[in-house]
Amino acid sequence: MQFQSFERDGSYVHVSNTEQFKTRHISLKLSYPMSRESVTHTAMLPYLWMEGTQTYPSAESLLRYTDELYGTTLRTWVGKRGDRHVLEIYAAVPDESGLDKAAQGLFSRASSLVFEVASRPSTDGGLFPKRHVERERTLHQHRIESLFDDKIAYAADRCLSEACADDTAGLPRLGFVEDLEGISPHSLWSQHEMVLQAADIHLYVVGNVGDENRAAQSLLEVLSERFPKRRASRGDSSVNPIPVTRTKDTKYITEQLDVTQAKLDLAYKTGLSVASDDYPAMLMMNGILGGTMQSKLFQNVREKSSLAYYCSSRFDSLTGVILVQMGIEMANHERAQNIVFEQVQDVRNGVISDDEMEFTASAIRNQYTQLSDSPMSVADVHFNGMLAGRRDSVDELLDKVTRVSREDVVRVAQNLQLDTVYLLSSKEVGDHE
Repeated sequence: MQFQSFERDGSYVHVSNTEQFKTRHISLKLSYPMSRESVTHTAMLPYLWMEGTQTYPSAESLLRYTDELYGTTLRTWVGKRGDRHVLEIYAAVPDESGLDKAAQGLFSRASSLVFEVASRPSTDGGLFPKRHVERERTLHQHRIESLFDDKIAYAADRCLSEACADDTAGLPRLGFVEDLEGISPHSLWSQHEMVLQAADIHLYVVGNVGDENRAAQSLLEVLSERFPKRRASRGDSSVNPIPVTRTKDTKYITEQLDVTQAKLDLAYKTGLSVASDDYPAMLMMNGILGGTMQSKLFQNVREKSSLAYYCSSRFDSLTGVILVQMGIEMANHERAQNIVFEQVQDVRNGVISDDEMEFTASAIRNQYTQLSDSPMSVADVHFNGMLAGRRDSVDELLDKVTRVSREDVVRVAQNLQLDTVYLLSSKEVGDHE
């Protein structure tokens, strides 16, 4: 699945014209820089948008209209990519070619609705309605607090926030509970207008759209109409990896909570991202270290030593941070940590078998091949590249992965700098700090 990209006045439309799917997919992504002052306000906006639009002023009337669009699915979401918030509106639209005549123009109506959700939300006196704000303020507090219930995700977020503490990439995706009391219809509307003016806009369309150039130009025209007050060029808005500070001491953080299973997370900075020529080698290195079931961490920490319930590593292609995650018995945390250090050193020293190289390359290839069945997953890969200023296709990336050598893996492994070790425990274990 390939995307053709079209641009006008700083807005982008990316089209993958394919008959592979019976449903057409639309994703409007607004990329906006995170800051401590605005993070909570920005995170609430996509949820407020679903409270209604000027044409459909309530959540109920909005959802009724999507039902009229032959069961079109509509949702909003707030994500985080590096140091940028991503506010997304997504719609899945049936292909009207198999429907009755009344369905003609269905895609146009659905895409117009996607634009309206962001650009013309329901208002009262020129601001978000107070009842909508109060409702979403309560719901947003629940969203933030619910993250605490998933201790695996909580430990990962805590570790990454410590590793990125000196960068806005360390801010939480949903913001802070303590900000909610001061949020008002006026402050939210001000932030809404700021986002519409300053965000980078990327519209992804996957499905049978006929003439892709004609479709893209039509969508760009509507974007210009719906977002007329956007600022001109704001300079370089690329997402850059978190820099590595070699002289910085590793942070050891221990937190005690009511958990039955301890969580041990380690954050390594690499200074490399999807924008780097070494990105394929980093994918291979992470796969060999902890990214697959045949990886060194999985085999040596979990299978051979039986020290972890789960053990893996993942590489954030925008921040350049590798996060090692483990669920362990508290008594085993030092042994497990030391084995992680040993495996990292083995990769740095080139203790990598031909089987490990071949299996990892195959696993990466299978992972990206499976993405072709998920239109928005492929769009997300492309979007990461757009944010980083790199536009390799999946096929181009996989071709580069097949040409990664053991020497390439060893070379990029030298970039790993242990930044943070985070231990979530239910017992007093002594503070490393």
